[in-house]
Amino acid sequence: MRNYYAQIYEYLQKFVTNIIILDKKGVGNNNCYLSITDLLILKLLGDGQGKKMFEVMDTLNIDRNTFKTIANRLISEGYVSKNRCEDDRRAYILELTDKGKLFFDETISKEKEILFSLLDDFTFNEEKAILKFLVKLEMLNK
Repeated sequence: MRNYYAQIYEYLQKFVTNIIILDKKGVGNNNCYLSITDLLILKLLGDGQGKKMFEVMDTLNIDRNTFKTIANRLISEGYVSKNRCEDDRRAYILELTDKGKLFFDETISKEKEILFSLLDDFTFNEEKAILKFLVKLEMLNK
């Protein structure tokens, strides 16, 4: 085993644990706490294009009942609107509301600010190594 394997493993475990804790606690916004899944849905809708509900479920691999609960909460909190699809009256389109767009923009801006401040301490070659590692992690999920 190489020098840093054990420490990398340890830090990855801490990272995963912190993500799980954050998901349970939620990300706060005006007394509303959003889970990581909530945030993923907002990010998926963040391109400004409405998405059919089944497309969101398929993309995020969420079962119908869980998705319906999350979507209803996001709608009731005013982050998302749900409208009938014009070309398929059986389907519904989800879109970000103005409140959802504002939260999405703030979240993306904050994420980039944190990431860029972390990456400022790395050299170009270190950034390439991080990217290579992340690409390999993503390949594990395919």
